[in-house]
Amino acid sequence: MKLKLSTLQDPSQEGSALAHCLWMTMLVGMGAASLMNLSTQRVRMSHNRSDYNEAFYHAENALNWAAMRIVDNANPNGTFSYHANSLSLPYYGSFTNSASGFKDVEAVITASTNGTANVYSVRVSAQVGSRTRTLQATVRKDPPSKVFDYEYFLNNWGWWWGSSITGNGDNRSNWDFDFRYSPTVNGHVNATGEISSNGNPIDPFNAGSVPLAGLAKSDPVTYLKDGSERVRMPNLKSLTDYSNLAVSKGGTLTAGSTSISGVHTNGAQPGLYLVGTDSNPITINGPVVIPGDVIISGKLTGKGTLYVGGNLYIAGDLSYKNGPDFSSPPETMTPANRDSWVANNANKDLVAFAVRESILGGNVNSSSWKSACFDPSSYGLKNVGAEGSLGADGIEGTPDDGVPYKDTNGDGVADSAWYDADGDGVVDSNYDYNNQIKVTDTRASQIQGYPTDSSANRVTYDSVATGNYNRMDGIFYCNHALALYSSKSGFIGNGGVICRDEAMVFTGWLKFNYDSRVHSRYSADPNSYVDLGLPKANTIALLSLTETAPVAIQGASSVSVGN
Repeated sequence: MKLKLSTLQDPSQEGSALAHCLWMTMLVGMGAASLMNLSTQRVRMSHNRSDYNEAFYHAENALNWAAMRIVDNANPNGTFSYHANSLSLPYYGSFTNSASGFKDVEAVITASTNGTANVYSVRVSAQVGSRTRTLQATVRKDPPSKVFDYEYFLNNWGWWWGSSITGNGDNRSNWDFDFRYSPTVNGHVNATGEISSNGNPIDPFNAGSVPLAGLAKSDPVTYLKDGSERVRMPNLKSLTDYSNLAVSKGGTLTAGSTSISGVHTNGAQPGLYLVGTDSNPITINGPVVIPGDVIISGKLTGKGTLYVGGNLYIAGDLSYKNGPDFSSPPETMTPANRDSWVANNANKDLVAFAVRESILGGNVNSSSWKSACFDPSSYGLKNVGAEGSLGADGIEGTPDDGVPYKDTNGDGVADSAWYDADGDGVVDSNYDYNNQIKVTDTRASQIQGYPTDSSANRVTYDSVATGNYNRMDGIFYCNHALALYSSKSGFIGNGGVICRDEAMVFTGWLKFNYDSRVHSRYSADPNSYVDLGLPKANTIALLSLTETAPVAIQGASSVSVGN
């Protein structure tokens, strides 16, 4: 029998194994320590990034606070901070008692350095932990509505039907915009609903099928934008704010023997009759308020806005005495050349009309006007204007979507589909020719300066107004309808047309030239604008916003840059 011998290990091999074990333990320990350090570093970085982002959030809210201070105060200038107890938002207190790291927030508000009214510079800084974020903004109090950025703006349904229509400027509607017969569109078209041709949607990706001419034809993807947001129109239900503005700014109107300072105060005759000539033009400077109807024609000069509490009747040609040259339309120029055009024409005539009711051009008492603007079934005022049945306008709660909108019988249940398009709280019906449009003797009797004959009897409107005209200079805004009939070929409108309903009927051809001087983006300088005292739809507008290098808040701990 053989014996099995045991294998014995060398003692030196035993020591080597122990050393290897100790070495591996050290490596594991060093790795764990590195991971701990890395984890701690990442936690610190995460906190820093969180503080960095949170500081921006607080700075944004402080900017909103500053904007509301500008809205609510005649003199909002100053430096305000949380710990100085001069800047307070409800949630700030809870953050100072938590682990959020919130330190302080500061807002510095200063009026425009060039003296431009209602424009302010706002710098806000917020510190969380060691991170500070600073925002620099330019804001404008009581800005004019964005509707004035367009040569043609319709609050309901826009329509251009005619190959002889040319528009040099941007256009917009708060619902569909319909084109027929290939008009020339040198500008953008924005519609909340569809951009269509005879009711059929236009495909901007098939330029060959786009029934337009001009820039919108050459690049429809760039110039045609449907599905855009609605733009809020100003509400002229009350003219109190504008009357106060007219008085405070010292607005004036003169025409012949007529002279108005701020507000026309003739209670018996709240309206006004105005005719201008080359030697004695209608002169408007600053905002002026006329509570009743206004009948106007002839030569016009000055810079300002005429607020009209009733209708504005354009009885014939209305043109600037010292107006700009629109032969090269500014909206077809390069941005630099357009800005030069604006600067070169800054002192030329520029007048806006802000009308609570309707703007009516031509001889509204004539049968030709009525058959052209009032009676047609497809667009006539006879068939539009009812707020109880606005049609397919895309406004929530109106009959096109069948959604009840308002409680009209007081039973607590919304049971009507009407929409208060003009914001006056009254359910308007379709336009009434005799009561809302025609210049009756009763209406004429309330207009100061209305012409009379040799027997001191008021003449008929037929002898005052004419359809044989083809010129309208100015920015024309109204809460209701803009309707006109022109029998003279070649109608030119220099300025802008903004209204809820439109029935403009012309002879021969029609050309719109937008006046770039009232556009909110004509210049890169947010302080550069023409202050006409235009109607407003919002109380504040953000003109510019940038983030700057952090600015330390007085009394706060050190500032750290980066994220």
